[in-house]
Amino acid sequence: MKKGGLLPGFIPLITYGTFVAISGVTIALAAATVAAIVIGWTDLQKGLILSWANLVLFGSMLVAIGILDMTWIIPYMGILIYAALASVTFGSILLKKAFTLQYARGMVDKALWDNPLFIRVNVFMTGIWGGIFSINAGLNAIALIAPGPAGHIFQVLTYFVLVSGIIFTMWYPGHIRKKYAPVPMQDTG
Repeated sequence: MKKGGLLPGFIPLITYGTFVAISGVTIALAAATVAAIVIGWTDLQKGLILSWANLVLFGSMLVAIGILDMTWIIPYMGILIYAALASVTFGSILLKKAFTLQYARGMVDKALWDNPLFIRVNVFMTGIWGGIFSINAGLNAIALIAPGPAGHIFQVLTYFVLVSGIIFTMWYPGHIRKKYAPVPMQDTG
């Protein structure tokens, strides 16, 4: 099995979430864009959907806010980011190129790439991520309209949803491997 995986593809999003609380939106967008390039360089060269989505998403928001001074977007950033990621995720399923397949193929033997179970598992995982991004877009929408502490609670919930997705992504492939592992033959003699 090869090294790699999906989780580095979330570093730009995590970078944005960390920096926005500390340094503001423009610096957070710049940091996320740099992370998308530096951490995702190899994945960008391979044409991985999530890496390109990160670069286009955070880079275009950086241009819109940092250069074009479209600061009216700022209150809607959480909704826009998660809605864009959900769109890319569900779009990858509709185009029959579930984005998790790109990462999974880098981690398994090429003989499994066309296996129907392997494809179904990755379409399912991609769908889970589409759901996670959609839930977080909704939580950000609620946070935008909820006053004070209630809004902050919904904002914090997005991190729990994201971490739950990461835990699921780390657990589920191993669960499927165990579930469908060949049963060892017992010695009858």
